[in-house]
Amino acid sequence: MDLHVFFRSEVKPTLGCTEPGAVAYAAATAARRLPEPVTGIHLEMSVAIYKNGRSVGIPGTNGLRGLTLACVLGALGGNPDKGLMALDGLSPDIVEQGQGFIDAGKITEEVVQGMPSMWARVTLTGGAHTASCTVAGKHDHVARLEADGEILVDQPPAQAAGGTDWTDELMAMDFSRLWDLAVGIDDAIAEQMLEGARMNMAILDHPGSTEIGIGIGSTLSKYNEGGSLQDKIKEVAGAASDLRMSGGDVAVMSSAGSGNHGIVAVIPVTMTARALGSDDRTLAEALALSHLVCGYIKAYTGRLTPTCGCAVAAGAGAAAGIVRLHNGTPRQAELAAITLVGTLLGMICDGAKESCGLKVSSAASEAWVAAMLALENRGIRNTQGIISPDIHELGRTLREFNEKIFSAADSVMIGLMTRQNRAAEGRA
Repeated sequence: MDLHVFFRSEVKPTLGCTEPGAVAYAAATAARRLPEPVTGIHLEMSVAIYKNGRSVGIPGTNGLRGLTLACVLGALGGNPDKGLMALDGLSPDIVEQGQGFIDAGKITEEVVQGMPSMWARVTLTGGAHTASCTVAGKHDHVARLEADGEILVDQPPAQAAGGTDWTDELMAMDFSRLWDLAVGIDDAIAEQMLEGARMNMAILDHPGSTEIGIGIGSTLSKYNEGGSLQDKIKEVAGAASDLRMSGGDVAVMSSAGSGNHGIVAVIPVTMTARALGSDDRTLAEALALSHLVCGYIKAYTGRLTPTCGCAVAAGAGAAAGIVRLHNGTPRQAELAAITLVGTLLGMICDGAKESCGLKVSSAASEAWVAAMLALENRGIRNTQGIISPDIHELGRTLREFNEKIFSAADSVMIGLMTRQNRAAEGRA
């Protein structure tokens, strides 16, 4: 596996939640092909995209939220050259225009059943012209681009650059291979890992970070003075997620297409490294392992799942990375990842919103616990319920768990969300 291509693809900066980011990127990409000002928008999306983006704050909008707004802003002022940061640097005028566009009923949306979880299509009209962009497979992969009936891009996810989405390669590896790849990274990848650590640890330097969201960081900090490393990890990771889910105008280094995955994969490992006094090289290797393990589990479960990937996938990665910082063995790192999954399997994903910070804080904290157990050669070392002590078998279990046991969860949650919307409208 070409690690340079893998890490460039899977570990990259993103602004705000990646589902609205993907929709904004698609809208901005289509708008570039429209020769007239946008007068109408039709947004189509999978069940998972709708669920994940309906309630989350949009950066730079002073607390506004939702996929519809992100789509409009992407079409009116987004920069597709910035990928998942397409909304970076929007002016207040564009935000005001976008809200007016929505209020005028110029955008329609449709949830399309039966589509892959990571799928959205934005169709713009302007004068007599149309332009349409479909993102699929990955948040920033343009699978199809059309303008006035002409197909400009036709690249299904299976034909993405490099010829793979990494799934087959990752699933063919045993854990020792993931470990060897991580400890063998070159200086360029090491610097990328360290840049992600600097970026994600700087999230809380954002002005007013303690005033928005549901208050995870500000509340826990009152009781964590002189607290344990586990307590501080819980506080910082939860506060970082709370801030970005509330629409904080901050970029994070993502993992496996998700900013919250990036927070969980990076912050517990980085904070542990600081507490241990680890050198930069050791930290970089631990972070590389964290991202690789996260990607490994996502290879089995898929990009967007009914279970919380921030907890199960990124948490497993962080647990393994912490073991690396403590000079543990590959088998101990594998046990840490497995123990983390055994702790949090079943935590559902009910969409992106401020309360994701509670799940993120739990995952980050439990990653540290799982690592400590593994370093003592404890934790899940034999079959426990449906949890296997072999990560390959565990991956297969997670895939079936998501596809068979939880297969109807997203559709049920959409129904519940729709009912809540109707109830809220009735109270308004």
